[in-house]
Amino acid sequence: MNYSIRKIKITENLPIVDELVGELHVSEKEMNDKTADWGLIRDNYLRFMAECEDENDGTFLIAEIDGKAIGFIFGYVDEKDDSNFELGDQDDLYVSEGYVKKEYRKHGIYSALNKAFEEAYADYKIRKIYRYTLCNNDTMQRWLASQGYRPVRLVFEKWL
Repeated sequence: MNYSIRKIKITENLPIVDELVGELHVSEKEMNDKTADWGLIRDNYLRFMAECEDENDGTFLIAEIDGKAIGFIFGYVDEKDDSNFELGDQDDLYVSEGYVKKEYRKHGIYSALNKAFEEAYADYKIRKIYRYTLCNNDTMQRWLASQGYRPVRLVFEKWL
């Protein structure tokens, strides 16, 4: 499959970002019924992502085929502060979002996006890369394990 990966600026490409992040959101809603409808959070979430991009050295990469966006990854530098209780003085890299459209999966596109994302921060002093995934997202958990990630904490929720 012949695709390319490039960095885009969120505020200059809102229709693309909206489409991709919206599809991810729908996918997550299928796995977690507590996920809010994309239409209810779209504007605030896109604004939040743009702020993270601008204020925290964020990177939004897209994969494209013939100019059509088929996947993305987004993350930013999470600066260490004096309240942190883990070892190391460097900043962390947080992978906030990532998604490949269903019809383009199983071609290594997400792995290529992730590799390009990590390479974008090669000159930064990063102590760890972290990300979250849903407990029932077995596919992502297997992929993360294959990339050297391991679960460290579990988040427990009690909805009232």
